[in-house]
Amino acid sequence: MSSATLFRTEADIDRQRMERSGPIAVDTSLGTVQLRITGDLQGVETVWEAFQAVAPCTGTQTFGWAQAWARHVLGPNGHEPVIAVGSRPDGQVLFLWPFELSQRAGMKVLGWLGQGHANYNMGLFAPGTEAVLTAIDISRLLGAVARRTGAAAAILEAQPFELDGIANPFAKLPHQLTPSRGYAVKLGEFATLYEERFSKRSRRILNNKEKKLAEAGPLSYGWAATRDEVDTFFAQKARQFGAAGIKDIFDVHARAFYRDVALLESDNPGRLRLGYIKLDDHVLACRRGLAAATPGALLVRHQIKEACADGLALYDFGAGAGAHKEQWSDLVMLLFDSFITFKPQGLAVTLPLATVSRVKRAIKSDPRLWSWAQMLRTRLFGRT
Repeated sequence: MSSATLFRTEADIDRQRMERSGPIAVDTSLGTVQLRITGDLQGVETVWEAFQAVAPCTGTQTFGWAQAWARHVLGPNGHEPVIAVGSRPDGQVLFLWPFELSQRAGMKVLGWLGQGHANYNMGLFAPGTEAVLTAIDISRLLGAVARRTGAAAAILEAQPFELDGIANPFAKLPHQLTPSRGYAVKLGEFATLYEERFSKRSRRILNNKEKKLAEAGPLSYGWAATRDEVDTFFAQKARQFGAAGIKDIFDVHARAFYRDVALLESDNPGRLRLGYIKLDDHVLACRRGLAAATPGALLVRHQIKEACADGLALYDFGAGAGAHKEQWSDLVMLLFDSFITFKPQGLAVTLPLATVSRVKRAIKSDPRLWSWAQMLRTRLFGRT
């Protein structure tokens, strides 16, 4: 017996067991689906990259993004990738669901791969598949994944009801609205869009701000292309989180992941684009945590202007409210969470989390309550 066999982890054993078991035949409205469940990302790389080119998805559902997440975050946190690929008997891929398996309250729980760091979470579906799959089909397929992995529950967060005009079949399952919403703006001719969103006085204030900054030195806009530029984003987020009394989600593993995806090749669909505004060689702001008449507000205006010039149809701000999002956005997208139990003991995980989520949504939906909650959080936990 080799030393490698002696020191296999429980996760290694589970992953090999999934692979040895082979595909599962599941009867659905699409006919018999051959469901392959694997923890081997490299083994599905070719299928995934080909499928993401035709299936509606965001950058956080691409192979490059998933590979970086698995490399830097899953292992250190004790999580495992669980990729479910459904195909017809002839091999035609129908869907690909990127999950990860974690431990909560001593139980195995499924979630979308990296869902805590993604604005939108969703499986990949071949065009036309989403219209045929029923709630019963999705339940059967998810149940098969749960049985193979031993999951007691699934916590599937921040799912869009549709993406690129394609309905999300998971919305057919029982669900509840998330505490936060997604924000976006339809693009067109920039000058017209800018005048519609901002008053003459607001535009003048922002223009004066830009002129004053330019008087202090060369002002430039760009996208992070070096480790130092990416690390500036972490430093600014740490200050913003600290001032607001929010826990910094960018630990050492998350930072390694973000550096990786921010420095992917420019044509990689999983690349994270971090914008910046610089005065000389000093970064004034990265693309988040913005307020009126700040360098961040100038950065957002520049990025939207650039997106209009590039002929893009939509500029997506992602999930979560913000003054700059409300100023620009004309699209507000509702998102939903699914709290699913596969075993009775899974209720010990799903019920508390579903309740907390509903309370958060009630608070965020009431401007007075949300303002009070933010003020209280800052007073109790905020730091300079």
